[in-house]
Amino acid sequence: MNDVRAERAPWYATAVWGLRRYAVVVIACGLGSGIALPLLSASESSYQAEALVVALQLEMDQAALAPYGQAVFTSDAMQARVTAESGQSATAETDADRLVLVAAEDSIVHAVRARSDEATSAAQLANDAAAAYVVELNKGGSGVGTFALQTPAQVPSRPTSEGPPVALRAVMGIIGGTLLGLGLIVLLAAVRRPVLRAGDVESAVGKPVLGVVVMPAARAGRLPDPHEVPGLVPMARALLPLIDGSVVLASSPQAAVARQRLLLLLALTLTPYRDLFVSAPLGVQSAVAARLGTVGADSSRSASGIGLELVDGVAPVDTLELPDWPLPVILVVGYGEPNARMRRLVANHLDDEILTAVIVDERGWLLNRHAAYRSRRRDRAASAAAASALGTREETPLVVPDSASPAK
Repeated sequence: MNDVRAERAPWYATAVWGLRRYAVVVIACGLGSGIALPLLSASESSYQAEALVVALQLEMDQAALAPYGQAVFTSDAMQARVTAESGQSATAETDADRLVLVAAEDSIVHAVRARSDEATSAAQLANDAAAAYVVELNKGGSGVGTFALQTPAQVPSRPTSEGPPVALRAVMGIIGGTLLGLGLIVLLAAVRRPVLRAGDVESAVGKPVLGVVVMPAARAGRLPDPHEVPGLVPMARALLPLIDGSVVLASSPQAAVARQRLLLLLALTLTPYRDLFVSAPLGVQSAVAARLGTVGADSSRSASGIGLELVDGVAPVDTLELPDWPLPVILVVGYGEPNARMRRLVANHLDDEILTAVIVDERGWLLNRHAAYRSRRRDRAASAAAASALGTREETPLVVPDSASPAK
């Protein structure tokens, strides 16, 4: 069947599985954060005005002018003078959030910036604060220098908002939410320990895994073409030697739908080569009857005497003729099934003869079409190689060996 190495799934396989199964979690976290962050961090728009103060004559060290100016601007005398100049009480209108000094190092020009809910108030406050700042700086005398208002503040034409733009905040929220979603997937994978590779199953079953059957996700009343299901034909070939035998397909209750779809697909594939009998619930037997013209395990066997019985889940005692040897079982394990659930399945069948196990990977339409395309390419390459070895371009037909005997 498919070439699946007996090893634990690497981290990237777990990541791909997590994105396939929980992509909606990542999308929801990303979109939710992208919408919520701009709303929660929204700031009120306000008007900003700026007045420039210049040192006409500087007698102190230019490198010391910036810290000196900051000390003067934040002094109580400066605040009292701004209040007197603007005719307002010392409220939040003159605090550090509304009135700031931008003093770059090694620069003789300082900018006095003011914010207000009104454009004219912002310009007026910036000019009043700049005038007060000039007066306080000139109090330093000849050891400091002489300062003057270089450019008065103009009335701003449009408001500005604090913080990054809304678009940037949305992008930051999407990135942060996506990382949060990925973190949740890592946590879920660590708790779930999904079954992804043959090594995950072989460590519990103790038998080589037959392979991986890739089928499209279940849709009501629809069954895929067996030729479009990678891994199905090799599994059917492995069942051909079971002449006049029975085999049970067993799985966890959560994988029952995938197990029954696999049984139907195997029936479609094996019918040309075996008389097929099915022991299953009435719904599954009806589906078999509709597609194959059979009625399940109660049908009488054909004159050829070569038959195979597929049993869905636990064998019904009233329809299955129990053999003398332990009942042969093929465990059907869902791709990504929790490791603990798979081990419970194995423990429930310790008294049976576990032939092997198969992993069923149900995929969406796009991923399934990709898998089917890759499978057809491999089949064509294998057929061409076999034809070349035989010196003919004809494909080798499927042959049932005469010496085949029931599985013991």
